[in-house]
Amino acid sequence: MKRFYFLVFILVFYQSATSQVTITGMVYDELNNPVPGALVYFPGKTVGTATDSLGHFSLVNVDNNKLLIAEMAEHLPDTIDLEKEQPIFRLKEKIIQLEGTTFTVDKNSSSISQLNPQLIETLTEREFIKAACCNLSESFSTNATVDVNYSDAITGAKSIQMLGLDGRYVQLTTELLPSIRGLASPFGLNYIPGTWMESLQISKGAGSVINGYEAVTGQINLELRKPHNADRLLLNVYVNHMGRVEANANIAFRIGKRWSNITLLHGDYFNTVADHNSDGFLDMPLLKTGSFVHRWQYFGKRIETQFGVKGLMEFRNGGTTAFYRNDSLAPQYGVQMNTLRGEGFWKFGIVFPGMEWKSIGIQTNFIYHDQRGFIGLNGYQGIQKNGFFNFIYQSIFGNTKHKFRAGASFMYDEYDETYANINLKRLELVPGGFFEYTLDNLRGVTVVTGVRLDYHNLFGFMPSPRAHLKWEITKGLMFRVAGGRGWRVPNLFADNISMLVTSRSIQINSSIQPEIAWNYGASLQYVFKINKRDATLVADFFRTDFTNQLLVDREAEDKLVFYNITGPSFSNVFQFNFNMEPVKKFEIRLAYKFQDVRASYDGVLKTVPLVPMHRMLMNLSYTTPKLGFTFDFTTHLTGNSRMPDVTDPNFVHYHGATPWYVTLNAQITKDFKILDVYFGCENITGYTQHTPLVDAGNPFGNKFDATLIYAPIFGRMFYAGIRLKLEYKPKIKKNENSN
Repeated sequence: MKRFYFLVFILVFYQSATSQVTITGMVYDELNNPVPGALVYFPGKTVGTATDSLGHFSLVNVDNNKLLIAEMAEHLPDTIDLEKEQPIFRLKEKIIQLEGTTFTVDKNSSSISQLNPQLIETLTEREFIKAACCNLSESFSTNATVDVNYSDAITGAKSIQMLGLDGRYVQLTTELLPSIRGLASPFGLNYIPGTWMESLQISKGAGSVINGYEAVTGQINLELRKPHNADRLLLNVYVNHMGRVEANANIAFRIGKRWSNITLLHGDYFNTVADHNSDGFLDMPLLKTGSFVHRWQYFGKRIETQFGVKGLMEFRNGGTTAFYRNDSLAPQYGVQMNTLRGEGFWKFGIVFPGMEWKSIGIQTNFIYHDQRGFIGLNGYQGIQKNGFFNFIYQSIFGNTKHKFRAGASFMYDEYDETYANINLKRLELVPGGFFEYTLDNLRGVTVVTGVRLDYHNLFGFMPSPRAHLKWEITKGLMFRVAGGRGWRVPNLFADNISMLVTSRSIQINSSIQPEIAWNYGASLQYVFKINKRDATLVADFFRTDFTNQLLVDREAEDKLVFYNITGPSFSNVFQFNFNMEPVKKFEIRLAYKFQDVRASYDGVLKTVPLVPMHRMLMNLSYTTPKLGFTFDFTTHLTGNSRMPDVTDPNFVHYHGATPWYVTLNAQITKDFKILDVYFGCENITGYTQHTPLVDAGNPFGNKFDATLIYAPIFGRMFYAGIRLKLEYKPKIKKNENSN
């Protein structure tokens, strides 16, 4: 630890001894909106930078270059002469019209940044539509970094895993504001429809201290559709052969050059009582969901602001078919969870003319979450009230090789959660401060070090140091290392709501304490050419070490035991990714992941149950150049995992390790310019877990368990849908010399 702080001290006070000129500027689009993430570089050089969230950039002109280039996907690159022009870029959309024909540039569906010191993967809209993507949980179906599984056989809750650990250790944010956390964790992945999403950024390991303290294994940041660049109208209707119907509508307006707004609407309905495996329970829960987002955005010369509201109502029901058919001759075991959720947010930013590297930002968010229902004979009620405030100041030390961000935050969390007459209530007040320093592009090396210090009213001071380093060894070859500390306060019932769908009794042996872990990682990224097209190879390794963790022990015969670890708990994860485009519009993605995840159960170190040791993925995507068809195919190979040691001996297939299995998904999309028609099939082979429920015929007995899920519980599923888009067309002046 002393070495870490010494490194921070040295880097913060390091001053450049050179007299190199630093260039600062802005990148705008045609509507005078800042363009974040644009690449800015000198011609023929490997040194470059990317614009920040407000479109600012800064770059050291080492060799006194005269030309500077800015480029961004779906835009024409722009070049300026530094001797004649100010470093202000205005990128035009890459649209060419010839005799009524429109040509648009392709954008990558998934990419890993070559410039960011962190290992960050970005998924775009093109990635989401590869697999219908009804909601956020289904947007990872073609991604190897994040794994999505059903948590139990009844509620329909989906959980993610990252670096071999449960999704509660991943910080989930919406445009860098806390969103799916706390009581929203069990079902929150279903709250965000795919048509609302503009992009996703997946960051492995401890993230930036600016975004908070809860990133233990990584961060997933969701970018919703922005009013200023969204389609005027987007309609999507989805149906599957089981009778599920989903409809979405995005409606955007641009009011003058500076104001814009968008309304996002969503409805989901499924009311089919189906039991294909004849175990007496619904294969899929009945569901009724309605939600919306309404947001405004303003771009001025010096200020930018966004604000909006969100709302959701969801009614979720599962259990025996007898419960919904009112069959008094069979056991009527029901699970119900009704959710009411409201959010409000506001973001405000100030830039300083002539000092584009300097800015002030304010972020606020307010959430009310009410979730109540029952699981079998036990009632559940949970209410969360959350408020978040973040103040960020960004500037430089001397020149833009030495950047810093500093600020303060405040988190308010009020919980009132009751299950089986056990009430857990607490109020969390967490003020904090942070500082982050960036040493940018010193001979191909970029270093980011930061520390935040939060004070929790129940647990005292909680430090979170973090560091990231990227070294561009040669052109296209990047090496990264990262490390840091993250922590979170667990919610005993909400975090483990799927564990409660069992007849086991609950035993709580420890008071709730923060879960704390150190995460370390290294990666190698190589970008090269195959057939004159980019190919990317990434290999990374991450280790997570817990100093405290709340475990749910299922090794006992008749109970769930909650306690804090008394021994080691860790995960070691190695992942290999290879992406290439051998021919135009044909994308190939291959991935392999090895996971070694262990924890101390009652003092004995064991492999964590139901975490596969091996995972493999292959995704193929091809778009016909002229016919407008897109073919997507994805296969997952999932390795064996350990089942809890104590299970019913009558179910011999549960003992030891689960089997390997393969799932196949495919989709075909036809583009009719403003209308897309798609149809596909999930789980083509129909592979399912043979018996997802233990003692399903006696749900009120002492052996019933719906939590031992390692494979799909529903067979092949066919679906179809349409997407209608009406775009905002840029005004194009007619060439007076054309015929």
